[in-house]
Amino acid sequence: MSTTNDRNPDTVPSGASGAPDDHQARRLLAEAEGRSRTLPATIPAAFITFGMLCVIGAFAVIGLHLAALVPESADVAPNLLVLVFSLVWVGVAMVPLWIFRDRWRRGLGRRWIALMAVWGVLWIAGMFLATTTLAFVIAPLFFVLFVVAVTGEAAALKARSRQGAGRGEVQAR
Repeated sequence: MSTTNDRNPDTVPSGASGAPDDHQARRLLAEAEGRSRTLPATIPAAFITFGMLCVIGAFAVIGLHLAALVPESADVAPNLLVLVFSLVWVGVAMVPLWIFRDRWRRGLGRRWIALMAVWGVLWIAGMFLATTTLAFVIAPLFFVLFVVAVTGEAAALKARSRQGAGRGEVQAR
């Protein structure tokens, strides 16, 4: 077993003192850019929260639909119970946003506002229409919304990588 770190070799020759010269720096930057293209794309932490919110939304709508079928008693209000637990989980879903907020990608802010607005509309519609058969239409729409969100982010990531590759080709000329 080797004690040297084979993954992170010294970039500056052992006999050299100080920073690499211009040629070495360009070579190292090109090597780093090439390696970054082979790394898997990371998903913004906001999508952890958004995925949780979509699941909570779908389950809350179905839960309210089922709670309407349970007869109310003096001890328990099933609709209120579903709403309270749903809102608690919405609060839990917000925790990753606060933990990973510095890792948001540029451009996600505008998309995030649009996604949250659509989620909010679906949530409100679900709360009002949960006791109707439309609940079975609204609940799957949360899944569709999440797929649209991830697809949109993947498209934005691909566009950014193409844009970055185009800049690299222009600089190489």
